[in-house]
Amino acid sequence: MRNYFLLFLFCLSLSGFTQGEKERKFFFGLNIGTKIANKNYASRYGGWYQNELPNTLLNNPTHYQNVRYILNDIDFTLPFDYFSQNMRYSPGLLTGLLFGYSLSPNLQASVEANFNKLKVRDVFSIEVFDPSNQTSQEQYELGEIYAEESRFNGKFNFDYISDGERAKYIIGLSGLFGAWRIDQHIASFRGYQMNLFSVHNPTNNINNVVSGLGWGAGINLGIEYRFKPSIVAQIMYQPNHAQYDFDFTPARTLLIQHDLVVRILWK
Repeated sequence: MRNYFLLFLFCLSLSGFTQGEKERKFFFGLNIGTKIANKNYASRYGGWYQNELPNTLLNNPTHYQNVRYILNDIDFTLPFDYFSQNMRYSPGLLTGLLFGYSLSPNLQASVEANFNKLKVRDVFSIEVFDPSNQTSQEQYELGEIYAEESRFNGKFNFDYISDGERAKYIIGLSGLFGAWRIDQHIASFRGYQMNLFSVHNPTNNINNVVSGLGWGAGINLGIEYRFKPSIVAQIMYQPNHAQYDFDFTPARTLLIQHDLVVRILWK
């Protein structure tokens, strides 16, 4: 009788261990969403950073003469306030992968790798010296600035998930490691394009920082909904502070960016 009782206790403990293993398991998933990047770093593309626009437009004889030709041989210069004061990134598509581990029914830890491309589109001004102008007012024309920037964000997340049958709430913390790279930086005037950055000729960028790293921290807020026994969706809002080495000091020290992400997880 005693042996049967010990066997029963062993089976009970084994059953509890197996159930614990089910609760503590790995999972993986896909991320898709939108990144709203902090605009303070976008000002780097205004053309002032290493005098990219003055050097390209005024000091490059080919570009200078071509723009004069477009203006019907009228001379021009860049005013002191030629660059935009309110440059910003457009929201960028975010895609990535996530791998995690359920520490308990209510706690999970995960790492994710997200990629996105950010775009900047704004204007610059040139002052035109038109001798036919009989007024005392300065004459200005507008050109366009366009840039593309790739970013990678690696995150470590620690999240609490509330109890519930299908819908659950999520709150957590995240640490961020980031990397960035300039893909394009172009100035155009009436359709005539001038490269302010070239990936094919690095010597043109010898004084410019064109890629780098970053770090940050943030919070995770979301809702989890289970569609099937092994598939869940998490809708996440992830504001975070991100500090990147753009080789200039932004106007603000708190640089908040916002990620809106849908996770599809197999867990």
